[in-house]
Amino acid sequence: MTRPIQLFLACLFAAGCSTAPVRAIPDPLPELLDWLRPSQASEGGFLGLKVRENGQGGLESLSFDPGVRVVSVAPGSPAAQAGFEIGDVLLAWDQVAIDDPESLEAMLRAAGLDQDPVLRVRRGDSVFELPVRLAAAAPGSVAELEPARLAWRLDPSRSRAGWLAGPGGVALVTSAPEGPFPSAGIEVGSLVTDIDGVAYRSERALIRALQAQPPGAAVVVRYRPPGSSSDGPIETKTVSLLGPGSRVIEASLPILAGYRSSPDGVESSFYLIDLWIISLFKYRRDGEERHWSLLRFLNFSTGVGKLSE
Repeated sequence: MTRPIQLFLACLFAAGCSTAPVRAIPDPLPELLDWLRPSQASEGGFLGLKVRENGQGGLESLSFDPGVRVVSVAPGSPAAQAGFEIGDVLLAWDQVAIDDPESLEAMLRAAGLDQDPVLRVRRGDSVFELPVRLAAAAPGSVAELEPARLAWRLDPSRSRAGWLAGPGGVALVTSAPEGPFPSAGIEVGSLVTDIDGVAYRSERALIRALQAQPPGAAVVVRYRPPGSSSDGPIETKTVSLLGPGSRVIEASLPILAGYRSSPDGVESSFYLIDLWIISLFKYRRDGEERHWSLLRFLNFSTGVGKLSE
């Protein structure tokens, strides 16, 4: 049997078929359920926070950002005395990353009373380092500690980095490993003196200047490497800022051919000669599923319906 005949028979067999998930959609992940509980243990220190994982999206698009998000602050607790608010994101405990509620509970169980851990907390685009005096399980008086110290301000869109004003410029305090500044050879700890010839002396001014640039723009950065003195040599690098890029989402030549795609690229379709009543060829992609149609009557689908990663 020749290959064209085999293909024709396969199309006849698959006509009208479509894919379905091989298993039921799983239960929502924990961050979507009412599972929140206080970060209080029978032993160890008491902080007075209820937290949840810092997740975004639903079942179709799950992502987790660093830290745990505060959903409740116990009145009179050490956290309340320190100024915690609902919506704050707890990032670290004495330089130890806290990315799930269980990690915070483990730190509290291991902590003794009247300890002063330094908590790293994000509020909006600002990250603070905050000493907190733990207490016993029952909230009581809490010793007054020094106020929170700003650790950095975050630019999530152009540099994916944290910045803090320093003597003679703005320091690159932290950055995503794949961020544009490390990729250009500018190390964390460098002091940026100017960008495109404009000097910046505050982190907010520098971040606003970066965010005002078009996505993917190239900027000339002058900086002092980590460990350099205030009168040390200044180096120059060109940095390509982050940008989402662009993609063709629709193109057509009426009747003859056409292409359409969702902005995220998950869904796309293509047709060749569409006379409405009958079309020569159509193709559609939906995630991992693929659908073909010949002359509207012969349909063939492949793929397994599943959640996109």
